[in-house]
Amino acid sequence: MAVLLLLGSCDELAVEQDVLSTLKKIAAYEHNAVDQQKKLNELEQKQNKLYDQIMSYGMKQFTKVEQLSKESLELIKERDKHIEKEHKAIQSAKREINAIKKKINQLHDGNIRRQATRLVDIEKKRYETYDDLYLHYKEMLSLEKDLYILLQNRHTTPEQLQRHIEHVNEQYKKLIGANRQFNEDTETYNKEMKRLYHMWK
Repeated sequence: MAVLLLLGSCDELAVEQDVLSTLKKIAAYEHNAVDQQKKLNELEQKQNKLYDQIMSYGMKQFTKVEQLSKESLELIKERDKHIEKEHKAIQSAKREINAIKKKINQLHDGNIRRQATRLVDIEKKRYETYDDLYLHYKEMLSLEKDLYILLQNRHTTPEQLQRHIEHVNEQYKKLIGANRQFNEDTETYNKEMKRLYHMWK
C-alpha cells in the first residue's frame, strides 16, 4: 500500500511539473513577444515624428516630404519584421496552450485542475484577440505604406491625401480597440496565473 501511494504521489508530481514546465515555456514565448512589442513602440514613435514633420512641411516642400516619406517606408519595413517575429512567438505559445489541455486533465487536485482549465480558456480567448490585433496591425501597415507612396507623388491631390488619411485613421481606431481588448485579456490572464501559482504553493 505504501509503495502504491508513493508511486501515486510521484505520478501526481510528474504531471504538475509537466504542466508547470509548459506554462514556463509559454511565458518564455510571451517574453519574446513583449521584446518585439517594445521595439515596435520605439519604431512607431520615430514614425510619428516623421509624419508630424511631413505634415508641417506640406506638399509645397515636396523634396523634404519625399525624403521623409522614403525614411518612413523603411521604418514600416522594420515594423513589419518585428510584428512577424511577435506573431511567430505568439503562435508558438498558442501551440503549447493547445497541447496542455490533456496534461491538465491528469491533475489529481480538483481545484487546481479547474483553475488550470480556466487559465487555458482565458489564454485561448486572449490569443483569438491577438489574431484580430495582428490582422488590424498588418492592414494598418499596408495603408501607411500606401500613404507614404502617395506622398512621393508630386501629382497627388489634397483630396486624395485627405481620403487616404481618413482610411488610416479609421483603421487606427480598429487597432486601438483590438489592443485595448488584448490588454484586458492579458490582465485577466496574469491575475488567474498568480491564483494558480498561489494554489500550487
